[in-house]
Amino acid sequence: MAFFAKGKERDSQTIETEEVVTPKQTSTPEPSGTTISKNIKFEGNISGTDAIHIEGILLGDITVNTVVIGKNGTVTGSITAQKVIISGQVNGAVTCNDLNIMQTGYVTHTVHANTVILSGEIMGNILAENSINITHTGKIKTNSLHSKRITVNGKIEGKVTASELLEVGSNGFVNGEISVKNIKTDEGGRVIGSMAMYSEPQTQKPNNHKKEPKVIDTVIA
Repeated sequence: MAFFAKGKERDSQTIETEEVVTPKQTSTPEPSGTTISKNIKFEGNISGTDAIHIEGILLGDITVNTVVIGKNGTVTGSITAQKVIISGQVNGAVTCNDLNIMQTGYVTHTVHANTVILSGEIMGNILAENSINITHTGKIKTNSLHSKRITVNGKIEGKVTASELLEVGSNGFVNGEISVKNIKTDEGGRVIGSMAMYSEPQTQKPNNHKKEPKVIDTVIA
């Protein structure tokens, strides 16, 4: 702050001033979400619109926006979210838009997602609405895998349905009952089992003709 002599002009000498610092406007930080650390075991359901990061053990269902399960994380229960990243273990159904199962990730029960990237393992039925990409470390054992586009560089055992394209890379292996519209196999890729052409399921038209009740003649004694 500058000082001036009363009634006089400013002294020609240099006057030291204190710098006035105006605090910068900062945006409100994004919520960090909830973290269950490595040595924590939590029992109960979790719901909200934020994110959750699990490195410990959770016994219960999760309904949030984003779920991240670390290598040490275990969930026993269902997961419903927009985005799910799994490096640990899930013993329950997963329903989301985008699912990424890392190399150490493991999922049992059903999976229903729009897009799936699998580098880990799934044991259960899978419905990937748009696509599923199985990398060279990915493994699937299933009674039903259904998607528009299936790309295999890993291993699938079970019933596989690709309504648009099944693409088997040079490291890919598919063994089971296969239904495809189109198939592409790179040199080195293997496909074993029965194969049929995929056809769109026919919807049954409603029957507007009501059956008239039958009249049965009876004699009541």
